[in-house]
Amino acid sequence: MAGTGTRSTDVDSFLDGLKFSRFHLGILILCTALTAIDGYELYVVGWVLPDLARDFGVERTAITSAMVAQQIGMLAGAFVIPPLADRVGRPRLLLFCYTGMMLSALAILFTKSLLPFTLCRFAAGFCGTAMIPILVTLTSETAPRRLRSTMSTITVSGTMIGALLGALMQGFILEPFGWRGAFWIAVLMPAILLPFIFFLLPESLRALVARNPHDPAIPALVRRMQPEGAEMVTLEAPPETERTAMKTILSDVFGQGKIGKTFLMWAIAISSFVFITAGVWKTTIFKDVVGLSWENVALINGVNTIAGFIGMLFIGFFIDRLGFKRVMTGTFLLAALGSVMIGVLAPGAGMFVAVAMMAMFQHGGQASIPALAASLYPARSRATGVGWAYGAARVASIGAPLFGNFVLNNGMGPVGIFAMLGIPLASAGIFTFWLMSLKGAPQVVRRPGHG
Repeated sequence: MAGTGTRSTDVDSFLDGLKFSRFHLGILILCTALTAIDGYELYVVGWVLPDLARDFGVERTAITSAMVAQQIGMLAGAFVIPPLADRVGRPRLLLFCYTGMMLSALAILFTKSLLPFTLCRFAAGFCGTAMIPILVTLTSETAPRRLRSTMSTITVSGTMIGALLGALMQGFILEPFGWRGAFWIAVLMPAILLPFIFFLLPESLRALVARNPHDPAIPALVRRMQPEGAEMVTLEAPPETERTAMKTILSDVFGQGKIGKTFLMWAIAISSFVFITAGVWKTTIFKDVVGLSWENVALINGVNTIAGFIGMLFIGFFIDRLGFKRVMTGTFLLAALGSVMIGVLAPGAGMFVAVAMMAMFQHGGQASIPALAASLYPARSRATGVGWAYGAARVASIGAPLFGNFVLNNGMGPVGIFAMLGIPLASAGIFTFWLMSLKGAPQVVRRPGHG
């Protein structure tokens, strides 16, 4: 990579010295669009559940088996796929994941019973669970350090765009075309974006240098990221390691000074995901327990989606300025308060305000989890570290869909239900405070004069 008139620097100094450019914007837009597919596809079963159960001739609660199978697939994929992304590259694994999700959705169109549908949802979960960890890793590694949380959380906010697409699907597709119309959308979205992944999505420069500092793709990517007319840069190679790839990963995630932080990171993710997977029943709870009309249930879902999108979009901005400790801790605790207030105020107008409060802070806190995980680990193991945090969360959340069966069969009222949902949110706030109080916890960095 060396040449006349070049300067030598390490990859972090090079990336942190860049201003936000069209290159960064392009990566951000594409990765956010890709997370929108995740936000739609992995939650589509909950949206079409009544229609699906009717067509298959089973009770709604019987669809729980498909939800659990999806969670098991997500658990397996979270531990298997991210380490491969650290070894063979993020874009290659994304191509595999999105192709797998597209094919599983296509196969579902031809299912006529619960068993093959359940198997397809396992495959979708296996392929889909690694999307957000890999995409957030890619945007985090591409961004200057002072913008990492902002770009990471904006990327995750794409899941709410997917949720908005789900709301539009329910309003315009579900009635005329049935639940299969919803899955046609799940086929078409990845099919459209696969060429963009193949032709436009580059590997992370940090990952390239960490994996092979002599990779011939590095100089071209450096030039692509630099402003026009900038001096050519030679990136210094990191010290060689004699350890195998897996030993390096295990050392980065569970080594001295890391294991306690990793387990607390997992505890945060577990707490947040338990809320999400138990909350898949929120629509049924609002309808059958709170007694809302379908119009008000739709309004609740709309408020939840819009407020959640706002929370995800802006939380990274505040983290990059105030730090993970203050922002994430407060966010999760306020989300827990909002959840309790939903039950207290239901079914009055104040319930909608509480839903907006809970959604803004809960989704914002959820979006910061991969950003925090990405800041804990070096580039060579970052996808693994983020993916395994998600995988740990899936272990605990496998049984969370059973929450609906429990509360519906035991006659719990709104206050008890939403207070129970608030417990994991409060736990996430406590674990965040604990992690960020440890020596060596990740800190945000701002450099005056850089935009």
